[in-house]
Amino acid sequence: MTAVLYILVAAAAGLALAKWLRLPSVPMLVLAGLTLRMTGLVPDEALLRDAMLLGLAFLVFVAGTELNPDRLGDQRRAALVVGLAQFIVLAVVGIAVARMLGFAWETAAYIGLALTASSTLVVVTLLRQRQQFFEPFGRLVLGVLLLQDILVIVAIAALSGVDGGPEVVGLRLGGMAALLLLAWVCVRWVTPWLMLKLNLDEESLLLVLLAMLFTFVGLSQWMGLPMVTGAFLAGVSLSGFPSNGIVRGQVNSLADFFLAVFFVALGGALMWLGPAELVLAMALVVLVLVVTPPLVAWVGRRVGLSSRVSIESGLLLAQCSEFSLVVVLLGVEQGHVSEDVFAIVALVTVVTMILTPFVATDANTWRVMRLRLPHGWVGGERRETRPSDHVLMLGCGTNGQKLADALVQRGHRVVVVDDDPGMIARLRQRGVEAVRGDGADYIILRDVGARAAKVVVSTMRRTSDNERMLRFLWDANVPVVLRTFGPDAAERFAVYGAIPIIESELGADATLAWFEETFLQTSPATADAQA
Repeated sequence: MTAVLYILVAAAAGLALAKWLRLPSVPMLVLAGLTLRMTGLVPDEALLRDAMLLGLAFLVFVAGTELNPDRLGDQRRAALVVGLAQFIVLAVVGIAVARMLGFAWETAAYIGLALTASSTLVVVTLLRQRQQFFEPFGRLVLGVLLLQDILVIVAIAALSGVDGGPEVVGLRLGGMAALLLLAWVCVRWVTPWLMLKLNLDEESLLLVLLAMLFTFVGLSQWMGLPMVTGAFLAGVSLSGFPSNGIVRGQVNSLADFFLAVFFVALGGALMWLGPAELVLAMALVVLVLVVTPPLVAWVGRRVGLSSRVSIESGLLLAQCSEFSLVVVLLGVEQGHVSEDVFAIVALVTVVTMILTPFVATDANTWRVMRLRLPHGWVGGERRETRPSDHVLMLGCGTNGQKLADALVQRGHRVVVVDDDPGMIARLRQRGVEAVRGDGADYIILRDVGARAAKVVVSTMRRTSDNERMLRFLWDANVPVVLRTFGPDAAERFAVYGAIPIIESELGADATLAWFEETFLQTSPATADAQA
């Protein structure tokens, strides 16, 4: 019990230090765990690993509640292709690099599998913080995470039975298939009934959630599978709407607690690495950071995603997964992997997790996009002349299509910029001039004549994208109409001189009448003065 107390005290100290220094909590928690190891306060390796696996089980349970297949929408095919490509390529490259670094084939296979998946914990946290769950790249990334996690836990099931021969491997895979089926049944029928029909109070609801968690964990243990696999599938079984929101409200505080326990225990379990092992670890870190973004971006473009969605997805997926630790720990328990290899993979996982918020930024996305196309190219097509005296629409939803169709029918020139290839094809079939691209990209804005337009209409969702576009048009004397989702955003856009329209107040017919009267019967300068 004293050792457990030390872990909890170290977790509290790490969180307090991170808050005081205004630094990310993860490195401070790992540092707290390393301090425990240096002082010898928690010498019991088995206790540290049990604490790490317990914390990890709860964390993947919470993360699994966000991975509902229904959230993918029309990104299912893209997520399947991108997820498989990343999984296979990183496995092959990881094994090859591990062999080049001197590891045996068996060890190299474990290392390759550990590099294949991205961290559900880190990515889900960042998507939630940035409110990007329902953007195209958010949906894509969630689908990739779900696919990769399932592939990894299936691989873990197979590896857990290797020493018992083909029959045991078959039994473990059969057990995993049964758990997957049970999770699917629960997310479709059982969980909605539990959440909506029983009308439980908060205490009873929390007990039901924990019962689901322990049921899946117990079944996985009974089948000889790591408990982390059962915990993850328990989360997936609760991932449907509105179940996932209810779960999140009930277990958020517990998730923070187990997050702290996990990283402190991980830091305590890390052994000191020599110079050679540190070089090997850094080589694998570079491999993950260098291979993943361009691979995902390239595959994303091949399956019809826009440049920005592909690049953002690649940057956000450039880290190792919490399941990487499960893979290597399984290898250690079976005698296939040494303690040194576990420490190397753990260091790679921690470093890439810590770097992700600094790698997956808008600034880095735009830097990469600058390398994408030469000047004069828009949406992969050469544009010889820039349009002028036109209506420029950035983004095009249902109301946007109605507005574009109506304006074209009335004889106005309309240019639409959107990153959805399906939308671009539909608009072109209707005779609307449509360009595939990102409305916040300065190259796109320049080449579609944004500064020479009669008026710019934006339905882009991100406030940062609209502000970027408004900075580009700051002194162009072009009126800008923006769709917004609340008064706070409307006030921010109004500071730039834009005309915000709150989504709840937007009606297609009324907007069209007002739009034509305000902007298309007068010159841009007069319209701007009226605004």
